[in-house]
Amino acid sequence: MKHRTIKIIMIILAAVIFNNIIQLLGEFVFTIPFYFDSMFTIAVGILFGWIPGLITGLLTNLGMELTHSFHGLSGPFAVVNMASGVIAGLIAADKDKYWSLSRQIYMILALTTANVLLGAYIVNVLFGGLTGSPPDILVSALLLMGQNQVLATIMARIPINLVDKGLPVLVIFIGYRIFQSRKKKQTG
Repeated sequence: MKHRTIKIIMIILAAVIFNNIIQLLGEFVFTIPFYFDSMFTIAVGILFGWIPGLITGLLTNLGMELTHSFHGLSGPFAVVNMASGVIAGLIAADKDKYWSLSRQIYMILALTTANVLLGAYIVNVLFGGLTGSPPDILVSALLLMGQNQVLATIMARIPINLVDKGLPVLVIFIGYRIFQSRKKKQTG
């Protein structure tokens, strides 16, 4: 039991580091309009459960505050990243049912919905609707067209989160399928 706990702690720490590296690369090197801050949070949740997923989400955002000189933008969104780990862990808890395509679609929709609603709530309550993040260009355009601020912050986050949360889920799903097919070939 102690060995497994140490292993999970090491995996969480590695996931936090990878989340932060990928997020920094996306933001500063490739300047793509996605967050990519929860890829490994979702992976940890799927593979090790909701508690390690929750911890990974929290530590990832604390790490982002550190790497961004404590700018105050990443900390409030820790709850969003934590929710991703919890949702991934809970949906993947039944390993027999989890690996179906329908369960993958369900997870992507659940993660997207939670991230969109929590993110929009935080942006509206704490930052007045804009944070300088990728969706703000679309939020600004929707506001200029006369859209309600709350609805604009929600609508702008839907496509970004579909890709941002769908990508890790699908990569893990495809990786699992490849692993299973190779495993069958070796044993069969």
